Amino acid sequence: MPATPLIMGAAQTAQLAALRTKAATEPPVDMHGLSERLKDPANKRAHMNRMDELTIEIPIGFLVTFSIEIGHPAGAARHMSMSSPQRGRTPTPEAVWMVAEELGFTGSIEQCTVWLEDLQRGPRKDDRAKAVNVVQLIAQVAEEGRA
Repeated sequence: MPATPLIMGAAQTAQLAALRTKAATEPPVDMHGLSERLKDPANKRAHMNRMDELTIEIPIGFLVTFSIEIGHPAGAARHMSMSSPQRGRTPTPEAVWMVAEELGFTGSIEQCTVWLEDLQRGPRKDDRAKAVNVVQLIAQVAEEGRA
């Protein structure tokens, strides 16, 4: 899948810092029972609206969503989703990690849980927009002295 180049400057760094602050000051996303709650269309819409509030656009072609989650079996986590709204494009691992570091992720992308997610449904799987999701346990980072 073709990659979209990431261009980071002072404005993008400031946007990401503001997103990180916003996610830290909002109530965390409670993962316990979330999939069950999302079966109700009203709950799903509310969750999607909340995630929209925690999303920024980085020119020239990325959407970044960042939240703090609780209720994971291993503890609280930070969760970033990064996608390109351009069909058939996906961010490179280097771009994903550069943005993740701005949002407080530490260590390396290999130390995180990472997966590719289909964002929209379409008749052909290769037509669907993709997001790269990165999750890192906060408790693990704090234990290693890197809060």
